[in-house]
Amino acid sequence: MSSSVHPVADAFSTSGSSGLYEKARPSYPAESLSKIFTAFHKSIENNKTDGGINVVELGAGTGIFTRLLISPPETTPEIPQINKIVAVEPGPGMREGFISALTKKNIPVGTTGVKGEEKIQILPGTFDSIPVEDAWADGIVIAQAFHWSHGHYENALKEIARVLKPGAPLVLIWNLEDRSIPEFHPWVAKLRDIYEQYENGTPQYRLGWWKAIFDLPEYKELYQEEYEKYKVQRLLSATVDGVVQRILSKSYITALSEEDKVQVEKNVREAMEKERKEWDDEGKGVFKYPYATDLYIIWRK
Repeated sequence: MSSSVHPVADAFSTSGSSGLYEKARPSYPAESLSKIFTAFHKSIENNKTDGGINVVELGAGTGIFTRLLISPPETTPEIPQINKIVAVEPGPGMREGFISALTKKNIPVGTTGVKGEEKIQILPGTFDSIPVEDAWADGIVIAQAFHWSHGHYENALKEIARVLKPGAPLVLIWNLEDRSIPEFHPWVAKLRDIYEQYENGTPQYRLGWWKAIFDLPEYKELYQEEYEKYKVQRLLSATVDGVVQRILSKSYITALSEEDKVQVEKNVREAMEKERKEWDDEGKGVFKYPYATDLYIIWRK
């Protein structure tokens, strides 16, 4: 792995190649996608782009967000025509999972770069080493991943700026289990207390360390000071097994010993058995799982 990739993030290769990450992680809400597509249209206007756009996705994982760019839900505005998507992912297991997930949906995936004939290319790379030319991208998306640039913010900001066209957006988006409504879903906070104790100093979105970028000279030099921020709260349907898989797909849990993972699962199942849930279908064990999606849109100068 590159020195700019956190060693614990390497655990994603395991969950990526095994299919666990793909199975366990949720997609993103249409409301957030509408904001992103609006930003893409603004980028087209800013650069007077003729024809389709080029998009880079960093930390693309198994392509959960990528597939929304290919087959988006109904949104306003619609996504503009895309010429090429370059998905960049450092983990070989994740790239394997990316190709597998898209191939199952009959979506061709290339591995040769921007000049490859396939519309979607999956390539090795990092936040501070992006395999495309200067000012190539009409937009860059980082879904559920930018916090892993901790310790390398300056280089990441410079490299992202190199790739972005002037007036084009850097989109940062995260899904997070929502513990802000304990009166309806008291178990969410208790579960997070069970597994977050294993973070062991790894950079996590919830800690907000990544927000240090806004005070850096590289940010002030290369990006517009004002950025957009949106939050979407929603309720997903879940089962206890699904909740367990979601937790086991977290990098710092995947990296634990088998004994510790068994203990985490035991603690989670015991907590879920005791706690009150808001049911979708109690007979089938399906209940509501509250999620929040945070979206930041940052503009290249």
